[in-house]
Amino acid sequence: MRQRSPSGAVRWARRLAFAAGLGCVALAMPGEAQANGRFPAAYQLVVDPLDPARISVQVTYGMIHSFDAGASWSWTCEQAALYGGEYDPALQMLGGGTTLIGTFDGLVVGSPDTCDYAFAAGGLEGRYVVDVSSLKSEPAHAIAVSSDGLGGNQFDTRVWSTTDGALSWSGEATPLSASFLALTLDAAPSDPSRLYVSGFDVVGPSDYVGTLARSDDGGLSWSLLPIPGSANTSGPFLGAIDPNDPDVVWLRLAGDAGRLLRSTDGGLSWSTVFQGTGRLTAFALSPDGSEVVVGSSADGLHHASTSELVFAQRTAMEALCATWTPDALYLCTVEARSGYTIGRSTDAGLSFTPIHQLACLDGPRASCSASSDLVSGCAGPWAAQRQILRVDTCESGAGGGASTSSGAGGAGGSGGGEHTSDGCCTVAPGGSPRGRAGAALG
Repeated sequence: MRQRSPSGAVRWARRLAFAAGLGCVALAMPGEAQANGRFPAAYQLVVDPLDPARISVQVTYGMIHSFDAGASWSWTCEQAALYGGEYDPALQMLGGGTTLIGTFDGLVVGSPDTCDYAFAAGGLEGRYVVDVSSLKSEPAHAIAVSSDGLGGNQFDTRVWSTTDGALSWSGEATPLSASFLALTLDAAPSDPSRLYVSGFDVVGPSDYVGTLARSDDGGLSWSLLPIPGSANTSGPFLGAIDPNDPDVVWLRLAGDAGRLLRSTDGGLSWSTVFQGTGRLTAFALSPDGSEVVVGSSADGLHHASTSELVFAQRTAMEALCATWTPDALYLCTVEARSGYTIGRSTDAGLSFTPIHQLACLDGPRASCSASSDLVSGCAGPWAAQRQILRVDTCESGAGGGASTSSGAGGAGGSGGGEHTSDGCCTVAPGGSPRGRAGAALG
């Protein structure tokens, strides 16, 4: 299932203001730091549907990648991925490792080796790509939604698709209503012609009505369905669509006390199945649709079976994002308090094994050539970034993971923790890097 976290009030407000072309947007939500150099955090995690060892994570300082199920991690700076500033882009991965990154300036396509990045053509150039989603049953098939302001509370919102691994894109779907501003999109796994786009019907400059756009014919026609309780301060974010039933939709309302909604009739009606005390940023549906987790920084991570919907807390650790694959449930959390940034669970969240800590982050992937976008863009910034993250220097002088050790124009990284004979940094099961001091974020 796709997973996307509404991880910042200011970022959300900026998106709305950008798309609408408005001087300000009336969103009465508390501000938070949203600049480069902000507190390190992970907000979205995606896994290659064909290779569970390949993981990419959108973090506040760019992106991090693992090719070995979390044993080692390399870094991509924002400059190389063609975005930056106070913005955390949408991220998705196709089968084979191609990454898709939605930005204000278009859709960025990252090569499977994470070495090079370029804007997609086919009409997407210069468009604000709000969200991207892949079809797990068709690893080369993905969809994206763009939403550009036309002035006067009017928008050009379109759905795009690729069936060849992002080599080409088609915008043949009918544009949505001119008053509709998109936030997220998804396709039903059991029926790819059933599309959902969540967002706002913009009635006026400060009057946003939460709305679900639904198409039963692959985007040739759309119906706009109101979402009760969703307005300016509680935007609707799609969580997942049931893998077996295209009418069962999960959606989060991003208020300060977030709510998890479920529809069993394709968005015609909704019921609240979980009430949070904080802004819900983590959601995942199990691959078979039988279990669900939801959480926030205030609530921790809660679990329920989808047949009973009786939620119980699995961990009190802050839940910033969650992704559920056939192999594991992944959790993004706050390292300063939990001891790690990313954990992996094979028992539906009853326990988590740390697979990433800041002290074990390598620099740009060393196997990339010196002329690649990654090395040319990130080798210089890595020297400063590793100091910000307090990444340790390997005692042997080598880089961290074997796949990212020093080289490639000096871009090689380093790792905290225990440095084994092959120069790897390992994460201790207890949540702290073994050996030298880890990232002191307290």
